[in-house]
Amino acid sequence: MSDAAEQVYEEAPRLNENEIPVIDMTGFVGGSPARRKAIADEVAQACSTVGFLYMAGHGLSPALVDDTFAQTQRFFAQPEEERRRTLATAEWFRGYVPTKNGGLGTFRTMLELPADDPDVLRGKPMHAPNRWPDHLPGFREVVTAYQDAMLELSVHLRQMFALGLDLPEDFFEPFYRRPLIQQSLLYYPAPASVDPKDLKIGAGEHSDTGAFTILMQDQVGGLEVKHREKGWVQATPIEGTFVVNIGDVMMNWTNGRYVSNLHRVVNRKKQDRMSLPHFANADYDSIIAPIPALIEPGTDPITGPIHFGRYMDDFYKAQLP
Repeated sequence: MSDAAEQVYEEAPRLNENEIPVIDMTGFVGGSPARRKAIADEVAQACSTVGFLYMAGHGLSPALVDDTFAQTQRFFAQPEEERRRTLATAEWFRGYVPTKNGGLGTFRTMLELPADDPDVLRGKPMHAPNRWPDHLPGFREVVTAYQDAMLELSVHLRQMFALGLDLPEDFFEPFYRRPLIQQSLLYYPAPASVDPKDLKIGAGEHSDTGAFTILMQDQVGGLEVKHREKGWVQATPIEGTFVVNIGDVMMNWTNGRYVSNLHRVVNRKKQDRMSLPHFANADYDSIIAPIPALIEPGTDPITGPIHFGRYMDDFYKAQLP
């Protein structure tokens, strides 16, 4: 391990002391316009500063979360040769993805389309069916139910993001007809030692590539956020909340109004760790460029337009071991 890496691991990140705000979304769904706007403004404030927030009051069944964690543990308890029965490839980027750093890896699903869907039949990138471990009865049903719940929650978050920018609440919806969402089940084995000099990073310092992420952590923790003013901050698990963060695409989309911030995973406990990130990405054929209403007169946009699908296809292929 290099000296630079040792310095990273040995840093003592601050506990979260309101640097990452907790926002209660109770009353956003079906609430008054004033209540909805107040919540959206809180979300916008978090997105424009640290780029992360905890989301409470979302209404998701705790039992579904517990069941999904149980299925995650069940999948990764299998021998490696069993996990590889659903191995993802560059052409079929769904299923089991081993990590490059020796951990057990990720199981990934995307939007499930019918077998006779035109995009499936013509082999459009990232539109193949999900790869399911059919030898694990019940796995598919639980993971699908969780992904469907995330799809519903992501609609409300997009409405919050739009209202917080003083845009129509359905502004983002035309870009989410057949979204390239990715539901991941992540498993990080316990470290052999929790001595800072021996710690291994679970996920290196990075920002998320897509639009935004909805993350359910277990209670082991390990997510750390690089606050732009206060250094590394632990995103300590808070029971019953999701962690929501802005990705690079949303930062560019909002012309820098919402920020995509650096984060990492360092397991500082001698326990296995699991998490369930849902990457709320737009449609394959979306052309995403800075929103004109968010570009100050006389200034240039921070970036040009991108074809979202090709952008994400290149990113996913680069992730494979």
